[in-house]
Amino acid sequence: MSSYLHTLSYFFRLPWHIQWRTALVQIPRYVPLGILHLTSPKGPQPFLIALPSRKNAAIPIYVFIPPRPVELGHSAEGTSNEGREWRVPVVLDFHGGGFIMGSPLEQAPYAAMMARELGAVVISVSYRIGPFHQFPAAIHDGEDVLSAILDTDSVSKAGKILRTEINRYYTMMQTTKKKTEEYTGPLDKPNIVLDSTRLSISGFSAGGNIALNMAISVPPCDNILPSSPGPRSFSIRPSQPDTFSPLLPPTRAPTKLDDPSQPWPTVLPTPQAQPRLLPLLLFYPSLDARLLPHERPQKPMPNALKGDDKTKQKPKVPGLFSIMGPTYLPKKLRPHPRASPGLVDPDNIQKNAAILLVLPEKDTLAVQSDVWVDTMNTAGWSGPVRFGDGRVGDWNGKNGAPQLADGNQGNGGLEVWHAPGCRHGWTQFPSPALGKGEKSERDLVFARTLDFVKEAWGRNLPVQPVPRVGSMSRKEMMPLRIPSQFNGLQH
Repeated sequence: MSSYLHTLSYFFRLPWHIQWRTALVQIPRYVPLGILHLTSPKGPQPFLIALPSRKNAAIPIYVFIPPRPVELGHSAEGTSNEGREWRVPVVLDFHGGGFIMGSPLEQAPYAAMMARELGAVVISVSYRIGPFHQFPAAIHDGEDVLSAILDTDSVSKAGKILRTEINRYYTMMQTTKKKTEEYTGPLDKPNIVLDSTRLSISGFSAGGNIALNMAISVPPCDNILPSSPGPRSFSIRPSQPDTFSPLLPPTRAPTKLDDPSQPWPTVLPTPQAQPRLLPLLLFYPSLDARLLPHERPQKPMPNALKGDDKTKQKPKVPGLFSIMGPTYLPKKLRPHPRASPGLVDPDNIQKNAAILLVLPEKDTLAVQSDVWVDTMNTAGWSGPVRFGDGRVGDWNGKNGAPQLADGNQGNGGLEVWHAPGCRHGWTQFPSPALGKGEKSERDLVFARTLDFVKEAWGRNLPVQPVPRVGSMSRKEMMPLRIPSQFNGLQH
């Protein structure tokens, strides 16, 4: 109750121009689940779990159970469905919204498709957003959910609850009279086991920022942030008011980041512990937060499609995301590698990540995406490129796809899909809002997405063994790291 009153008090202390926008953008988060029977009629329909997270908080996650097993065309040790357990792949998904709006409800058609076509449990995260929460709240939520997925032995409370609730719902689906209509899963297998070796992470826009964050390790970054007052914690002093949002009232304690002199590693296991490729699906991700949306350089086409374009940029007035964005990510922290993951050295990206990058033509993020692709290619991350503009030799995105990665690259590779004539967020728009070209492009890119994931799950990344005497200990092989070293957000 005190937390609710605190939030209400904070809301009424915000300036009016922030208050009414906050009330408006928060509406989608309170739409009832029943609406999905209209917006995502094919199903499966999700159920909610309040997953425990750091600092005794809870993260709402929307879980989609596959209606039946799907033959993915590959087999590997540990993934057999023989016996009394149904081993299912996992897709972890993050919605978009500029860290100030959005909901997993808008992800339902995509998440349901992934569950149906891949036979995977899909988990869509309702992560914390501004103005009630500040960076790196969304990153922490993503880490906590990912840690629960990787907790194969249910060591943590979150890992245990995740598996318990999934199996509780699975049992209910087995016993319901509608199972022959909605659900045709293996009735002889009473338990679902999350197969964390077949994991995919996807994200759209701001969610793409979070998805990439899950696969990077950030070195110490105290050179770009205010000096740390001590070796173990990073606090914000009154002399540095621009470090946190100026909209936070004096009675509300500022957000604290982890010590910037310490590295911030990914929670994913090393490729040596789990060499199977990890499909990382980035749909028009936000990679560089240093400029607000109205400040970004604009081009009518990405450089890859029209590199000689000399069109002058027209000045733009600040819109919703430029006004509300600083309530989550203040200016002082925009260069932080976790806020701008596109600035992270490619060597610090998880090597077994096979990356599919989807870039719509009409997008304010197009320029920064092109810069990131160049950086990645220069560092040895490369793969097929689909331009979609009919040029000679343009790959059509489905027939005769090149390999995800050359065995000599030492990484999972980067595949780029350019989408001519499409807007930012077009894959999540309802069909009536799309033109014929956008609908066709969405069908093509989602078909490629499914094939991309299947191909990646069917391959291992050649990795060099860690040099050591004797065999690797169980602790080193455990695909789990509970992010307990981080203090997280102080309230």
